[in-house]
Amino acid sequence: MKKYTSLALIGAILAGIAGFVSLDTTSATSLITMQGTSNMHETGLMIGHVTYEVRDMDGQIKHYFQSDNVITDVGTDCSAAAIFDSTDSVCTGLGNFAYIAIGNATSASAQEVDTALDISGGGSASFGTGGGGEMARSGLIDATITAALSPTLDTVVSIASTPFTFTDLGSAGTTVTQSGLFDSGLAETGNMFAIRDIVGGLDVFSTDTLSVTWTITLT
Repeated sequence: MKKYTSLALIGAILAGIAGFVSLDTTSATSLITMQGTSNMHETGLMIGHVTYEVRDMDGQIKHYFQSDNVITDVGTDCSAAAIFDSTDSVCTGLGNFAYIAIGNATSASAQEVDTALDISGGGSASFGTGGGGEMARSGLIDATITAALSPTLDTVVSIASTPFTFTDLGSAGTTVTQSGLFDSGLAETGNMFAIRDIVGGLDVFSTDTLSVTWTITLT
């Protein structure tokens, strides 16, 4: 009698296991997903924000514009190399992204695949009506880093240029349409981390100054 009882118990256990294994794929996946996400926390997102401020000869604000940037493919590649392997050839000339460039190309269109500011015809790249490309580039900017000291705060990097001047621009003026964040202080060289179009553009004249502040938030 005990023999048959033991066999029946074993049979019931096997039947239960078979029933669990025969759960449809969706049910099994759901159980696994719930277990996996309950103990997982992901981070590492970079968000860039750019602010532009144009002032006249009296220091009065003429234009103010702000918008999120586009982090380029090169920017993400260089970030990976800087964090995990600075000798990797994925990003040549790896350095500090501490230089801001401005440009006046017409019909500017920022994209992830961009490696430099846009170029267009209709005028000098430096100055003149119509625009042409990169106008100027800042010197080395000493970034300000605000560390995340608690789980509720993000790490914030602020890169603010000294004001760009346009003393040689002449009476015609021009329209600034783009800016980019680079790792080189030489015009039209280096890796570009991020780029930003200025929707509608910012009109500047010889007596104006333009300040650009790039804020990168790591969350």
